Amino acid sequence: MQFCELTPEEFEQFVNAHFSHYTQSRIHYDYKVEHNEPVYLVGVKEGNEVLAACLLNSAPAFKFFNYFYSHRGPVMDYTNKLLVSTFFEGLTKYLKKRKGLFALVDPHIIYNVRNHDGDIIESRRVDSFIDQMNQLGYQHKGFSVGYSMDSQARWLSVLHLEGKSEDQLLKEMEYKTRRNINKTIEMGVKIKDLSIEETDRFFKLFKMAEDKHGFSFRDKAYFERMQRTYGKQCRLILTYIDLNEYLEKLNVELGVAVKQHELSVEELNANPDYRKLKNKTKELENTVNRLKKKVEEIEQLRETDGEILDLASALYIHNEHELYYLSSGSNPKYNQFMGAYHMMWRMIQYAKSLNLKTYNFYGVSGVFTEDAEDYGVLKFKKGFNAVVEEYVGDFEKPLSPLFYKLYKMRNAK
Repeated sequence: MQFCELTPEEFEQFVNAHFSHYTQSRIHYDYKVEHNEPVYLVGVKEGNEVLAACLLNSAPAFKFFNYFYSHRGPVMDYTNKLLVSTFFEGLTKYLKKRKGLFALVDPHIIYNVRNHDGDIIESRRVDSFIDQMNQLGYQHKGFSVGYSMDSQARWLSVLHLEGKSEDQLLKEMEYKTRRNINKTIEMGVKIKDLSIEETDRFFKLFKMAEDKHGFSFRDKAYFERMQRTYGKQCRLILTYIDLNEYLEKLNVELGVAVKQHELSVEELNANPDYRKLKNKTKELENTVNRLKKKVEEIEQLRETDGEILDLASALYIHNEHELYYLSSGSNPKYNQFMGAYHMMWRMIQYAKSLNLKTYNFYGVSGVFTEDAEDYGVLKFKKGFNAVVEEYVGDFEKPLSPLFYKLYKMRNAK
């Protein structure tokens, strides 16, 4: 076994064949190279066989040094202790030659699988790996909870698709989720891809989510860059409703309900003592009144907000293994149309059409109580029968200990 640099072709072939995160991809590497951003492809080979592959990013740190980071890398068999040692010992030497101040990695290792109530379904032993990494000088930064701007999400909500039909996936969802998806279809909620020139429509909804949760995450340029980076593996999705079409549906339903009510009234007049018919007539009257009220509401909404309403939007990326639901937003004024439910279901179907193993709802905080900052989001994702995959977390390796200590002291102030 030998640590070495990999060609783009070697790297691409390996990560496509082994379960890996979308950031560990050839398309990510090519974009970095095209824009003259520092990026490295390294790994371990035995003869001509690649055993480990890793995309590394770097950035200037503390004047003359560089900081190196691998998101969800390297891609490798972490149970192979010799392979782990060969890679990380080689990585340390490799980065020291490139003026490395420190390195940060967050391996694609699942620690626990939980349900959305926080109960552990499956636990995996990671103690041996953490001990080995510590011996190699890569210090484990702990099992963090919550969101952080300094590291990637450690808790991910994931729906496993492999071996399941669309009918089975739908059947396994909570009743409320399944009902809401069907309602969106009945109302005529639609889905479309936005071009990079239409990023504003997405960003307007994304900003609503930022305002609701009181945070500022990314600017519009970031989402345009993501679309340029991942190209055909990226989709900017929008759900919307055409109120003219919806009113047509409602008026058809209203016409049928009015006719049924009139017939029931005639029948009741002929049989005034028939209690069951009285109840049926009253129910039909309530249906007519409900539909009339709904038609009035939608007509008024069309008058004030226009014929086409943008409901929810999200940025999606996929690789050979997963579809990732990344940043998103919705207009709370139009919650009655449940655009996010429609988007999720249509994109789950899309993931199935690509024969992907999982639909990744992405990050949750790891707090499962009702006072959690993302409790509403957690409940929403739970409804789709997803599980929570808890990752092992970050490891940090000082490469120039003295300057690393000074760097940490300065950033702590």
